[in-house]
Amino acid sequence: MKTFYSAITMPAPNPVILSALVCVSLFRCAVGPHVTIIPPRARALAGENVTLTCHLVPTAQINQSYSWYKDDEKLNGYEQNYTIHEATREDSGSYQCQTVSSNRSEGVTLNVTDEPFSLPIIRVTPESPLEGYGMTISCDTNLSLVLAPVELHFAFYAYGNMARDFNTSDQYTIPVAQQKDSTDYRCEVKTPDGAVRKSSNETLIEIEELFSYPGIDFSPYPVTEGEALTVLCDASPFAKPTEMLYEFYANGRRVRKFSPSNTYTVHPVQLKDSGPYLCVAKTLNGSVEKFGTASFLGVQELFPTPSISVSPREVLEGSIMTVSCDIKSEWRGPGNPRFILYKDSKVVQSLSAQGEYKVTAAQLHNAGRYECEARYPSGEAKTSQNNYVTIQELYLYIDVAPTAVTEGDSMRIKCYIRPWAPEMATHPQFAFYKDGFKVQEFGPSNIYRVPSAQVRDSGGYTCELRISTVIEKKMRRHLYVHVQELVSCPNITVIPSPPLVQGSDVTFTCHATRNPLEEETELQFAFYRNGENVQAFGLSDTYHVPSVRLENSGNYSCEVRSSTSDVRKISRGIRVQIKERSQRYRYRLLAAGALVLVPVALILYLRRNK
Repeated sequence: MKTFYSAITMPAPNPVILSALVCVSLFRCAVGPHVTIIPPRARALAGENVTLTCHLVPTAQINQSYSWYKDDEKLNGYEQNYTIHEATREDSGSYQCQTVSSNRSEGVTLNVTDEPFSLPIIRVTPESPLEGYGMTISCDTNLSLVLAPVELHFAFYAYGNMARDFNTSDQYTIPVAQQKDSTDYRCEVKTPDGAVRKSSNETLIEIEELFSYPGIDFSPYPVTEGEALTVLCDASPFAKPTEMLYEFYANGRRVRKFSPSNTYTVHPVQLKDSGPYLCVAKTLNGSVEKFGTASFLGVQELFPTPSISVSPREVLEGSIMTVSCDIKSEWRGPGNPRFILYKDSKVVQSLSAQGEYKVTAAQLHNAGRYECEARYPSGEAKTSQNNYVTIQELYLYIDVAPTAVTEGDSMRIKCYIRPWAPEMATHPQFAFYKDGFKVQEFGPSNIYRVPSAQVRDSGGYTCELRISTVIEKKMRRHLYVHVQELVSCPNITVIPSPPLVQGSDVTFTCHATRNPLEEETELQFAFYRNGENVQAFGLSDTYHVPSVRLENSGNYSCEVRSSTSDVRKISRGIRVQIKERSQRYRYRLLAAGALVLVPVALILYLRRNK
């Protein structure tokens, strides 16, 4: 148990300059004094002796008389130092000093507290803790000199959690510091009854690494089977020279126990020695031990086994296919190996040193199991693993736009390849057929266009694909396209019905049924007699002839068209014969006129004779 008494050793002062030069006249500047406080803390404990010092520049300090002020009231003191013995809270205030030749200094605030102890501060010993060595963290505080002796309790925190619970020791020791101990620390002090508790600010304590995490180096690298291999465990000391031990692992198995040597030798190295290697480094006393990260070693064959690859990975019918045979590691022997390519155990081609076989337009029969053999000048031969190649068959698809085609529409029929391969050997060519008859010859375009579709363009459409000279494909299913009428073929009628008599009023009407889906399409009508136009195209579907004459006789027809003239349809003609009126009809007409004129004449006569 540790008890604090009133005898306290204060730390060395660390003055802070709080004032500057003060000019007292236009041409002369006096040196402004400044005040420092010992002990140099934000607060002084009640009962402490506090000394205030008035500082001037050395040249201005000779034979000076000093005046001291507290809260602008002059104090009884004339020396450079002003000491307050056993300070109390009443001594708190703003202190200033002045000399005969200077202005008054800036005020320095002194706070005297009668709390039982000051705010704690974290300190670490040694100042730069080293990995693997001991570290002591102290919780420093100052006890009041005027209160009765108090036993304080201390706790320490790391990573935001309590590292050591409260007890009377103001020190927390870590016997063997590790990197994981680097963090923010703080301490807390309380009285036995817990009535007063104070916590320090967090202080970052960093543990200096003793040596680095070990890494693996291989020599020589790359290494070929039969050579001597040296594996180096590199763990560089950072802080100071340190005696260390090293342990090696290969393929998850320990191959050498701890020893002072940081190298491990394999001679002669074999293919089975390939795999991940790592090492462990530690100090002689085991206080620090670090595992390195694994490094992979690939031992090259003296006569490397070839590998086979196919590009692209997914080969599409008609695309370029390249089969490559290669050795991944460097061949160090004399001369160069030659390669032989096999498909389904049969020789396809004896390749050059480059080992590449290209198919300009792959076909379905190019699928199979490929492997290659490397033959070395010494007579040694190595065969690759097999690589099964599949050829994805091409399929053709066809569609029409718009999906519902109406007379006059621009119709587009498109042929698609599924799937599409951008690496095809040559650009594909397409041809189109309607009802078995070719409507578009082979060409690069996969689109067949009909600028203004008519009913006669209805039918079954197919397309054909040709790639280079070895692949030709036709659609297996056709697309049927139905072109709907925009408007029906018109029918012409006449009112009144024939026979027609000279002088009658006659109206011709052109009847045409519009497609219900094309209600917004504007139609125009024209009328003809004996093939000659008698009424130009307009929106009216009627043609009126008032008081027909004999020369109006003839063969009448009408024509309907869309506003763009893409669709035009003409009716069948009707024969209209205009007959001359008979003699009896003329007499009746005169009699009817007389019956009207005689009463009118009589009425006029009577009005004049009134």
